[in-house]
Amino acid sequence: MPELPEVHTIASDLNKHISGCTIKKVVVAKTYNIKPTADEFVANVKGKKVKGARRIAKNIVIDFETGDSMIIHLAMTGQVLLRDPDVKTDKWVKAVFVLDNGKNLIFTDMRAFGKLAYAQDHDIEDLYKKYGPEPLDEGLTAREFLNILQKKKTNIKKALLEQSLVAGIGNIYANDALFLSKIHPETTTQQLTQQDAENLLESLRTVLKEGIAHRGSTLSDRMYVDIFGNAGTQQNFFRIFMKKACPTCGTKVEVKSIGGRGSYICPNCQPLK
Repeated sequence: MPELPEVHTIASDLNKHISGCTIKKVVVAKTYNIKPTADEFVANVKGKKVKGARRIAKNIVIDFETGDSMIIHLAMTGQVLLRDPDVKTDKWVKAVFVLDNGKNLIFTDMRAFGKLAYAQDHDIEDLYKKYGPEPLDEGLTAREFLNILQKKKTNIKKALLEQSLVAGIGNIYANDALFLSKIHPETTTQQLTQQDAENLLESLRTVLKEGIAHRGSTLSDRMYVDIFGNAGTQQNFFRIFMKKACPTCGTKVEVKSIGGRGSYICPNCQPLK
């Protein structure tokens, strides 16, 4: 699933390349998850001029000059692609937005877990309320971060993936941040110390900023690409995720499912308390 760096890359590119464009035509798959309905979505989006694009947690928000917006959530396999009209090779197409700059904005989703939604101001306000603060928010202190995590009695890996607690983190960056912090993913939130919180918040900021700089992580399935179809390169800089041996001490990496997600652990560098 695309995480903060991947969604940031897509939203930033959209802001640069489609701002000022008008959506001339919209074609959607009516069986897809589109709100309020496919017909209403098309009626509300067609003819709108794009003011800009931004990211809210893992959502892409395209704002219109009329003050309303549309929201794209990529879920596990969604892709947003800026194509020439003669490109017909994309699979699993759920929506096509024909722009007046001669390009088509294509939304594809192989597993169809994503969503498209037309949104007004109150919908955007409600969207913000769903999420906790982001690690990249410089106003977030380690003390506040610790307090947030300890609101839920669970292990730290599950807590990091809980978007209502902390927004934007997914499995890849949680794995690498926990490794950098020398924290075992099954450590309970109640066991975390102030120093743990400081180390983890710093590590999260490190890996997320790296992910943004490297334009996201693209795995072997190539489910994440940018709007031009290009892969990111953060996969070349993973700390522990998908490693067989610890890059620090050489110990064999343990792989186990925690909360249904694959966790990569060095038992030597990340001892369980």
